[in-house]
Amino acid sequence: MATFVFIPFHWAANLNATFAVARRLRRRGHRVCYLGIPDSAKRIRSQGFDVTPIFAQVFPEGSVVERCAREARGELLGAQEFRARVRGMCTFLRAGEIERCVRHLSPDLFLVSSLTPWVAMAARRIGLPVVTFSSSLPSIRDPQMPPIGTGLIPRQTLASRLRVRTAWSTLSIRRRLLERAWDISGELVDFARWCDYPSTGLDFRGETWPRLSLPGLVFCPREFDFPRRTVPKEILFVEPSVDTERCEPDFPWHRLADDHPIVYCTLGSVATFKFIPEATRFFQAFMDAMARRPSWQGVVAIGDHLRVEDFVRPANVIIVREAPQVGLLRRAALMVSHGGFGGVKESIYMGVPMLLVPLFYDQPGTAARVVHHGMGVRGRPEKVSAPTLGDWMDRVLGDPSYRERTQSMSATFVALQNRAPSALILERLARSPRPLDRGATGDRISSSPGPSVAF
Repeated sequence: MATFVFIPFHWAANLNATFAVARRLRRRGHRVCYLGIPDSAKRIRSQGFDVTPIFAQVFPEGSVVERCAREARGELLGAQEFRARVRGMCTFLRAGEIERCVRHLSPDLFLVSSLTPWVAMAARRIGLPVVTFSSSLPSIRDPQMPPIGTGLIPRQTLASRLRVRTAWSTLSIRRRLLERAWDISGELVDFARWCDYPSTGLDFRGETWPRLSLPGLVFCPREFDFPRRTVPKEILFVEPSVDTERCEPDFPWHRLADDHPIVYCTLGSVATFKFIPEATRFFQAFMDAMARRPSWQGVVAIGDHLRVEDFVRPANVIIVREAPQVGLLRRAALMVSHGGFGGVKESIYMGVPMLLVPLFYDQPGTAARVVHHGMGVRGRPEKVSAPTLGDWMDRVLGDPSYRERTQSMSATFVALQNRAPSALILERLARSPRPLDRGATGDRISSSPGPSVAF
């Protein structure tokens, strides 16, 4: 039996991505523990896992909730606050924060979110195997792979390659000219030196955080991604890690009829405080569109920062703050969303086609892949209105090919979920931290940030 310690980022999508593999490891006889900031402890414990607080001085209890409330009021996260949080974490890591937290755990392997590479470097310094995990697709410079924030769909044409090259060049110029205040590369290089982590193992050429030369699990089957010219040997595409056993909030299931199609509408847990005006307009447009389709049933999850009384709700729509997403997708005919990676994976897993209106971060690229595979349609936020949303929903529900293609991809997702290659990879690395031979794990690669992330 081995002890696996997860150190996730505090966003719900990053936390949720860990629970399925954590349950799998526990069923195989291993011990699973979490290190999490105080505000993430409740969600982790609600899923039945032990959690030890980490970085409590940097993220005291309630600080993330307050930060989200401030952003909902229009007080956006500034570069100075962002850098202070990163420096604060690095200061405590230098003082032995991880060692203090795991003293009673005796871990055999750390699994660290790719959103916090400084934590992964510090964990590696302890001398134990470290694996990073990602709750989004890797966005690494590639001549035929556009940045995931652009929404481009690559083609095998010269024009497409030029568009991809231009997109990467534009990203580099924007970073140099407009995002210098957010640049923490100097601090990370200094911290890597303290961790005895090789400078050659820090790759800043990606779209978001620097990539480390450590084994990195991508919780998504390779089939969902665009074709890549090269895949770094450290990157391992595995199962989708959809947690079908997730403990979810209560819901008035008796209000849903079996003989009417269910349309589930969500903007996730981040957009509903970062984009209050856009979220308000989006949800009301959806409800107005549903009012014109009384034979459909709608469920809208509005998050913690919008008021139910501010919406005009038709009789065939249920409004909740947080929805039992997995349970609803089991019964839904369509998901209307922003294209958050976790929700898209869960929708595919359940065979539910999508209407996506991406807002930021990796959502444009995720939506582009859904369109590329014929599993849904996407729209632009500025085009959102009751008539346009209604037309888009009619298009998806009126064409059975969207559901057929989604169900085809679902079969791939479910098959890989049942195989659970990540558990085999982690078990092998816990026994022997030598470089991983992908073929021996059953993970066949060929078949199978900057200011975007708020602290």
